[in-house]
Amino acid sequence: MAQEGLEYIKDVVLEYADKYAKAFSDGARRTFKGGTGRLANSYRGVAKFQEGSFSIEVYGEDYGIYQDSGVSGYVHDVSPNPKSFYPPGKFKHRVIGGDLPFPVRLSIATNGLKPKPFLQDSVDSVTPQFVSALEEAGVKDIDSFMTQLTKIEVK
Repeated sequence: MAQEGLEYIKDVVLEYADKYAKAFSDGARRTFKGGTGRLANSYRGVAKFQEGSFSIEVYGEDYGIYQDSGVSGYVHDVSPNPKSFYPPGKFKHRVIGGDLPFPVRLSIATNGLKPKPFLQDSVDSVTPQFVSALEEAGVKDIDSFMTQLTKIEVK
């Protein structure tokens, strides 16, 4: 997965992919108490290494973004929340799909869904520890590289 010399960083990225997903799950549980737990249980973190860069992607139920950022109905707009990841979306049709009962779907499509931000707080709760762990891992990777470099014989 990772190129030679970045093993400690790779381990940190793998670990924090799970920590970000857990933070999203915990944030959803706190924000939507009494819900089914489907959203909170859906988050999964994936660490990737592509084109020389590491990335973390967190996947979950699509409606988590709508819960976080809100959606304006086709009749009424909702106000954006500065703590949301994105500005509110906008319904273009009178009825939306999904598992909710028809009257609930019609009401949301008409009146919108107010934002209930939880994603940004979740990211903010993990990022300082992630940055610190990356810094430590970088030092270890550099130290490991330098140790290997000093073992090279020049004749």
